[in-house]
Amino acid sequence: MTELSELQSLIGYKFKNSKLLIRSLTHSSFNEKNVQNYEKLEFLGDRVLGLIISKKIYTNFTDDTEGELAKKLSFLVCKRTLKKVADELNLQEYINVSKEISGSSIESIKANSLEALIGAIFLDSNFETTEKVVNKLWKKQIKEIDLSCHDPKSNLQEWCLRMNNKLPEYSLIRKDGPDHKPEFTISVQFDKNLQAEGKGRNKQDAEINAARKLLEKIEN
Repeated sequence: MTELSELQSLIGYKFKNSKLLIRSLTHSSFNEKNVQNYEKLEFLGDRVLGLIISKKIYTNFTDDTEGELAKKLSFLVCKRTLKKVADELNLQEYINVSKEISGSSIESIKANSLEALIGAIFLDSNFETTEKVVNKLWKKQIKEIDLSCHDPKSNLQEWCLRMNNKLPEYSLIRKDGPDHKPEFTISVQFDKNLQAEGKGRNKQDAEINAARKLLEKIEN
């Protein structure tokens, strides 16, 4: 694992408790004794990030409606944006993970670890300090918000209405995981030949991911 001093320099925060930092960068597949994984920190960081970004866009986009702010928030805290911020930090190089894990799993892990890192900074300092770090890391993303590719549900609905004046149908396939960290699987269907499934931490995210996959099928 790359020296953690480099990462602390990149985020602009030096940890008082280095164990929190290491924990935020440790995936459950890493089986070293006495090292906790980042899952509970991820839970906390997700909430802290959402509050900080909500406050920031509420202040920055004073003319936006509640619905417009909600779309911006969804874009700024989604996995795709988290991965972009993680890549700017080269976060993958700092994560403790089993060598057997690679590919798409790593993409998800670095997004989750970034949320855990935010939770760790919050516990190591306070809300104001964490807010400064997040606003610094998300500065580019907030400045260059592009919702054109982030609203696949609306794009899919427009396509379906244009093709057959018919709305796509969403249905819950299953709910997995514990109550504090559920994973929903949702199916979206236009006709018997056009169907896709998506997963997410809540039903809305799962529907968005399902719509995105169906749009990819249509484009292909």
